[in-house]
Amino acid sequence: MTKKKAIISVKTVQDIDGEREVIELVTEGDFYRLGEDFIAEYDETEISGMEGTKTTLKIEKDKVSIIRRGTTNSDLEFKKGETTFSLYSTPFGVLNITIKPILVQINVDENGGNVKLEYQVNTNNSGFIENVLELKITPKN
Repeated sequence: MTKKKAIISVKTVQDIDGEREVIELVTEGDFYRLGEDFIAEYDETEISGMEGTKTTLKIEKDKVSIIRRGTTNSDLEFKKGETTFSLYSTPFGVLNITIKPILVQINVDENGGNVKLEYQVNTNNSGFIENVLELKITPKN
């Protein structure tokens, strides 16, 4: 599968002490297959607070990786039942991140598709916060 232009929409919902914060991003990026995996790539914008960062979503059969390079650098992995630890490097400093996936739902093929991640995230041992990330990939014709 060759690299295709795609509309990538990302919706993140954080629940912090009963307060819901919703961030939605719709952008153009690239979508392609790499071996058995699917890759979606896009440039972050001012809306996400990570302008100058390229985000790569590596979508495997049972795991999703979010790789960021630029003003923000991180490697986050989401596989149901597996707690992961990583460093999240921002212009403001480095954060220790712990991720506990609750739901990893993947429905992606050559025609695009959807990913839904429900997880708990802990930053610098400050307590776990509930998060939902919904990703939709729509290749352009």
